[in-house]
Amino acid sequence: MHAALILPALLLLHTAPADLSSEYTDVEKCPRQAEEDDSEGGDIPLQCDGPGGDYVLTEFYSAYDIQRQITSKSDSRFTVELRPKAQCPVSRFGPKLEWRMKDGKPFAVIQRVTCFALNKEESGPGKKLGEYLIVRGLKGFESISGEVSTKTKDANTKARAIADAAPSKR
Repeated sequence: MHAALILPALLLLHTAPADLSSEYTDVEKCPRQAEEDDSEGGDIPLQCDGPGGDYVLTEFYSAYDIQRQITSKSDSRFTVELRPKAQCPVSRFGPKLEWRMKDGKPFAVIQRVTCFALNKEESGPGKKLGEYLIVRGLKGFESISGEVSTKTKDANTKARAIADAAPSKR
C-alpha cells in the first residue's frame, strides 16, 4: 500500500521544475541614463540591469511608439526585441518584465505588450488591436519564442510553459 503512494510522489518530485523561478523588473523604477547633450529635446532611453548581471533592458521612444529590447553586456551583438510578430504599429508595454530563471540565471523573458493601430492623425495610439504575453529566450536559449493572447485562459501559465519547456532539454 505504501509503494502505491511512494511512486507517484517520486514522479512528482522528478517532474517538478524546482530549479525554475521568476524575478521581476519594475520598469517604472528603472533609471534614465543621462545624455551629455539633450538639446535635441529627445527622450532619454530608460535602462535597467537584469538579474544575474549580463542583461540590460532598454526602453526607447519614437514619435508615437515605444520599443523595448534586451541586450547582453558580454555580447553586444545579442539583442532580443520584445514585440509581437502580429501587426503592431504602436506598442505599449506592461510595467513589469518577468525573467524566467534556472539555477539563479535568466534564460527567458516574458513581457506584456498591447498593440494599437495608429490614430487618425497618425500621431499615437488608436484602436486596440490585441494584447500579448511575448516570450523570448536569452543567449543560449534563442529557440524559445512564443506569444500568448492575454484573452487566453491561464495566459500567464501558458507563457511560462513556453519558456520552461526549453531548459529541461538543456
